[in-house]
Amino acid sequence: MVCPKCGRMLPDNINIRINFCPLCGEKIFDEGRKYLMEIQCTGQRDDEERPMMVFLDDRQMYEVKPGDNICFPCSAGFHNLKFKYKIRSRAISLLVSSGFVIKTSFNSVSGLIETNISKVPNTSGGLSDEELSEKNLTQPVMVSPDGRRSFDILLGEDEPSFEFKSSSGLSHGTMRIYAERCEFSQEGQLKKDITGYKSVSAVKKRMGAIELQLDGNVRKVYSIPKDIYNEVLSYLTNRVETVRSKG
Repeated sequence: MVCPKCGRMLPDNINIRINFCPLCGEKIFDEGRKYLMEIQCTGQRDDEERPMMVFLDDRQMYEVKPGDNICFPCSAGFHNLKFKYKIRSRAISLLVSSGFVIKTSFNSVSGLIETNISKVPNTSGGLSDEELSEKNLTQPVMVSPDGRRSFDILLGEDEPSFEFKSSSGLSHGTMRIYAERCEFSQEGQLKKDITGYKSVSAVKKRMGAIELQLDGNVRKVYSIPKDIYNEVLSYLTNRVETVRSKG
């Protein structure tokens, strides 16, 4: 990132909460000003119907398809942007003190997400709320109240609360229990048996195992290690009740 006043590179470890350049001492940005961020999705992609996800500060998530543009307001200051397509992602840090246009694409040859960042000339003054209201702004697909964790759960990238060896019938493997789902991976197979808590109507205690009763009179039984049995049973029961109560 470059200081907009002196044009020199800011240190990589700069504190994003400060508002002055450690090299020239000048104020870096004007608090309260708002700018327009435009994301243009370009380039060849192997799945034209699948959108690229764009995250702003792990608080807002947008989607943009190839050939489309999205625009959203961004306040003055330091921001983190993350672009994700399938398993690939690219994160950039940006000092916003003017409008920006970011062209992003998925390179099918290298398998990487590429971005081209350009400042919009003569936009350092920002936009008023009235001017922003006249723009064709894109609404976020999701807004996270607690930051990254909500998005990790949505995308299936969160860390499991429990992970242990388990069995289901004659199948042996690994059980991973997350905040919104549980996954059973059978040994020697890549496919996972995923159970979302929204489909679980009840959690029943069985001898050395737990039975998940699913909608449609379906039952799944998994063995649980003795030393964490009560803890896992309580966790699953509470999480199922919480998730189902949200509808």
